[in-house]
Amino acid sequence: MSNSLNVFEFEDYRVFLKTYLSDEANQASGARKRLLLSTGISSSLLTQILSEAKQLSTEQAYEIALHIGFTEKETDYFLNLVEIGRAGSVKLKERLRKKMLEMQNESQQISAQVNRNIILTEEQKVLYYSNWLYTAIRNLIATPYGKSIQTLADKLGVPESKVEGVVQFLLESNLVTRGAESFDHKPGYTHLDASHPMILRHHQNWRQRAVHRMDHYKENHFHYTCPMAISNEAAKVLRASLLDQIKSLNATLQNHPEEPETAFCLNIDFFEY
Repeated sequence: MSNSLNVFEFEDYRVFLKTYLSDEANQASGARKRLLLSTGISSSLLTQILSEAKQLSTEQAYEIALHIGFTEKETDYFLNLVEIGRAGSVKLKERLRKKMLEMQNESQQISAQVNRNIILTEEQKVLYYSNWLYTAIRNLIATPYGKSIQTLADKLGVPESKVEGVVQFLLESNLVTRGAESFDHKPGYTHLDASHPMILRHHQNWRQRAVHRMDHYKENHFHYTCPMAISNEAAKVLRASLLDQIKSLNATLQNHPEEPETAFCLNIDFFEY
């Protein structure tokens, strides 16, 4: 999906699909053909849907959401737009539109602003987010340090046997692949919703690593702590600004397709104490 295309800004799913399919990058890559092949929708039916002669079924809408790579919240929102289009009474439309507005407000939550296009099973999530090594090794495989088990172990200072177990899981979960001479990183994002049971462990893992790395400080590292006394309004503005920065960071990363050379971690905390 285009970095600038936000499904929460649309109140009609057909307008969203028209915008999505008319995007220059999507047109160049044959997005319409790929969407039809992926979802099983015929070209004539899609034309009728976009011209408002027919409606998507819920099942077809879900297949489109999977194809585009929506987050869970984006998927729920898109399905709700389809239900609004299909609703046969004014009362039902009003109820669904109220839900739509609530979801638009919720979209400012961080989980709705991070683009995720790799879906893990619940069992895979539990293991993948249980220890910092899984995300660390997956990222390092994209760099020169990821050429072998030994280079990964040397970089991270952990036993080769531990690295081997992690890499085996990554291979089995299709998060990395095995090339002719080394491992290959599979592009894409994974993400946990704020309500997921593993989110606390994931945050704790990388904050503990941040504390550990403070004892190995380098000039290209950055640690910043700022307790403050501010108004409630200022807190709202600052939080919104941080969310915008996260969106900008993700866009920046996608706009720099150079080969990765190293791996960094960014932790952001903003809380009332």
